[in-house]
Amino acid sequence: MSTVWRRAMPLVRPRYLLLAAVGAFLAAWPYLGADRFVLHVAGLTLVWAVVASYWNLTNGFAGITSLGNMGFFAIGAYTSAVLAKELGLTPWVTMPLGALVTTALVTVLVGLPVLRLRGIYIALLTLAFADALPSVITIFRTWTGGGIGLLGIPELLEDLEKWQAYYFALVFFVVAQVTLLLVVRGAPGLAFVALRDSEAFAQALGVDRFKEGLRVFAISAFFTGFAGALYAHLLGQISPAMLGIEQFLMVISMWMLGGAGTLLGPVLGAAIITFGNEYLRVAGSLRLGLLGLAIVVTVLFFPGGIMQLLGGARRALARSRGSGRASPRTPGAAEAAAAPAGRTSEEGR
Repeated sequence: MSTVWRRAMPLVRPRYLLLAAVGAFLAAWPYLGADRFVLHVAGLTLVWAVVASYWNLTNGFAGITSLGNMGFFAIGAYTSAVLAKELGLTPWVTMPLGALVTTALVTVLVGLPVLRLRGIYIALLTLAFADALPSVITIFRTWTGGGIGLLGIPELLEDLEKWQAYYFALVFFVVAQVTLLLVVRGAPGLAFVALRDSEAFAQALGVDRFKEGLRVFAISAFFTGFAGALYAHLLGQISPAMLGIEQFLMVISMWMLGGAGTLLGPVLGAAIITFGNEYLRVAGSLRLGLLGLAIVVTVLFFPGGIMQLLGGARRALARSRGSGRASPRTPGAAEAAAAPAGRTSEEGR
């Protein structure tokens, strides 16, 4: 029994207990009185959290300045939506197909040429890739709906309820985050971080920049494309507006606000920005200004985002607890220091 307890002790930590509590709350949220609107926003938050997390995998962990991830999202969304609407396939088939098509196109059209470049040229090429997609959507307007968008996309289930959509998004979010954790903590993640921190040293250790770069693009494209496909079937309509500058900046802000190069940061950023964007609509045109101000202030004073702020607060709390435990020993230490002086004075007399 003691052996089992010792093995379980590492799991009984405040961090894991907090994650377990949050997971239990998210699983029970529809039964705790959440209304349909809140569940709808929560489902979108989970989808955007996956997009921000895998964008952060490319930029934050691998150090590849990609600006085309919204293009990955749009390819997955349109591929799944067109296959489901035009061919009558079930979304449960078209969503994985959309993710696979996204992975193939991104690997060939973006990964292969981009990884032969360096620095700002990678950002420019990936941005050009995403900016070209609205024109492609317009050219194939017969299937995509053109600038108007694609309407009447089949739902995941007939008469899909908001609580059901929320649970579908939650399951996808959990699978995506567990996969991301395994990637980051495994050999691929170590290779990504090594190339980001010191490419010359990583290559000296045998890390292939081209191969690892293709791998990170493929992983990011698959889950971002799947997120786009799920988004299309949850909303029932999509348009080229998802490739606009507003959505682009919102998703980038999610992982920058939360903390680049962290696992939890993009999730927190997605929650703050998605819910803030919805509940600040009462502010009208000031909505984006208020969100932008919050982001600028956070990044200005805490370049590591919210995770840096939380890390500083945790260290301050640990120091205060440490000083609190040390204070009761202070009188004893003073008496111990005074005792030799007393004996010395008595010996002198």
